Amino acid sequence: MNNIDYTLEIIGEKKTYHPREEFILPIINSNKKIFEITADNSYGKTFVLNLIAYALEADKLSDERILKSIKESISRYDDEKSYGLNYEIDLELPDNKKLSLSKSIGRGKIIQIDDGAPINHKILHRDLTVIYDVPTNPNERLNAVIKDLSVWNDNIKSKTINIAKYFSNLSKEFDSVRNEDKIVKLEKDTIAIKNNIADTEIRIKKKESWLYELEIYSNLKDLSLYLKKRLELETKLLKKQKAFKLLKKPSKIEKKDELKIKGLNNELAILEKDFKEVISKLIAEINKDTEIEELIVDDGLIVSYYDFIRNTEINDIIQSDDYVAMQKKFIESIEYIKDTIIRFISEKKNNKSYIIHNSYKELIYLLEELVENEIDHFLKSATSVDSKKLKSSLETIINQHKVKDYDSLKSFLTTGLKPLGGYISQFMRVQSQLNKENKKKLVDDDGSKYYKIEAELKDLKHTLKSVKNNFDLTCATCANDLKILDLGRFDSLDKVSAIQYNVQQKISNPQLLENLNASKTEIQRKLRDLREKIKNLDSDKRLNERALEMERAKKTSRYNDAQKNKIKSFLHTISLINVNLRSYADLISKIEGGNLSEFTAQEDVKFMELAGKIIAYSMDNKLLRADGDFVNLEFYDMIKQEFHCENDIIIKKDDVSTGLASANYLKQRIENVEGKYVVILLDEIGNMAQNALDSVIKSIKKIEDQNRLVMAVFTRPNSKGIKIIEY
Repeated sequence: MNNIDYTLEIIGEKKTYHPREEFILPIINSNKKIFEITADNSYGKTFVLNLIAYALEADKLSDERILKSIKESISRYDDEKSYGLNYEIDLELPDNKKLSLSKSIGRGKIIQIDDGAPINHKILHRDLTVIYDVPTNPNERLNAVIKDLSVWNDNIKSKTINIAKYFSNLSKEFDSVRNEDKIVKLEKDTIAIKNNIADTEIRIKKKESWLYELEIYSNLKDLSLYLKKRLELETKLLKKQKAFKLLKKPSKIEKKDELKIKGLNNELAILEKDFKEVISKLIAEINKDTEIEELIVDDGLIVSYYDFIRNTEINDIIQSDDYVAMQKKFIESIEYIKDTIIRFISEKKNNKSYIIHNSYKELIYLLEELVENEIDHFLKSATSVDSKKLKSSLETIINQHKVKDYDSLKSFLTTGLKPLGGYISQFMRVQSQLNKENKKKLVDDDGSKYYKIEAELKDLKHTLKSVKNNFDLTCATCANDLKILDLGRFDSLDKVSAIQYNVQQKISNPQLLENLNASKTEIQRKLRDLREKIKNLDSDKRLNERALEMERAKKTSRYNDAQKNKIKSFLHTISLINVNLRSYADLISKIEGGNLSEFTAQEDVKFMELAGKIIAYSMDNKLLRADGDFVNLEFYDMIKQEFHCENDIIIKKDDVSTGLASANYLKQRIENVEGKYVVILLDEIGNMAQNALDSVIKSIKKIEDQNRLVMAVFTRPNSKGIKIIEY
């Protein structure tokens, strides 16, 4: 945090409050982002949180994201008859931008980023997420714990299947006499599993090597694009700078008026750039595909639409005598080109080659699944076809019917062109505001041109800086991957192209370059499958080794009847559990839906009991009482909404406060939070044990490690004075 200053006048109390230096100075002078404020009651801990939340417009968030009671607590400062609140707050964002929040007498709230044009709360909340919570109410928190049931169910199902498999094998060998045939089989199976693991690890290394090669090649492609873009921007910047030097800055205009005119010009420059980028991408997509280019060129009507799009800039539309007709014609031209290309793509997908290529490719995926799960022998016994030969034949057919992948182009046409209409409308609105300001402040045409080019220069410099940063980062990655010490080898398109060509020649599987992004995605999918297979094989190996160890340790005595019955009974029980677990998934989804009183069947009630024990376990089998002591928690009755504890103690959910349930809920909220920037405010965490709080802080640290955390502040009561703890 860079700065926080405020004045709070409570009109009815005839009192005025200013920041407590004991709170503020440790926070604004620290390089940390996570703070715990501890102080006695009425020291203003909650107000610090309310102030930050109020400035960030947290009371405008939906009810799903913030408690109504907190929204009411924040929004009360809008009541100017009761409160006079003015403030200046500067927050340093993770990407080194500055978020400025202010409110002063006679002026409402202002939100700015890097001293740019003011933005509203909707724009702020698109990038910045506020989590403001008072983790003291289990009635609203316990549902978040219950949602973990589906995860538990899947984990238990996986474990019980392995256990059932093991005891099933054991039950077949009730005779405890050492079975040499079984030992031989287990040894053989263990060796086979180890060999399978080794083969799978080789396949993983091979695919990792391919992926590494593709990443290098992909980075070099990006490097070329960044370099080309940088050169284009530097050329544009030079031309703009020359034009700007010939202009004279308007005189006799006040600073605040000039800032407003500059802000409007900045908005126009960004809108014009965004508009051009979308059109440039459309033109580039058409130019890079010969068939689509011919489709456009061969039809006079399409050419007229296409030429109109290419030769029309956003200023041409705005400055037209008939703006509405011009805008309509432009949007119609865009829609016509889009529909024409999408129809062409649809026709391609109905083409015989496309159907053969994709259908056979799906067949290869299925075949690979069979091979990786070692069940392709069923195919051979049913069809007398060797899996490897079949896959090779299918790949040959696919190569003979190669097709282009139009998915990314189709995605761009359906979604990427949508903002154009909005850009035009917004440009018109801002231009109208600018014209009024220029007229009001007597800024002539030369003055308007001065501010316009100045704004364009600013945007060009900002874009160029971003491109240079991306280029430098990608350049460093490429240099590291290729062991190149001389970064001068990346300073021209020809040099980068030469390196890219050399890398391309060394790629182990050149076919992967035909659709680079799709190849990378597919390899990553296969790597996930192979790594999951390694985990399963390793589990099987451990079970085999354990079974082998037990078989070797057997004595020459038999199981007695009691032991046999216990094993059979346990195996029967675990089998029933497995059957039930398969049907529990649907039941869990209904539980998460709400009304639990409808579950009266014995099987459902039994599951409720099991789920209640799982919930208790997830809360560390402890429940915090009102007197501050923990009581052992045995299970939670979800139908009656009661906690069943040691010594036959039964506690209604509404009568209990649990910091651990809150911690579990907060971890879930924090780790699933979206947004480029995140502010976390937690009030009154005193009911949470330190280990629970540490767990929450660990989740916050994950957000910080992702370079998304703006700041996190939480409060705890302390009768021994003010203390600020940094994490």
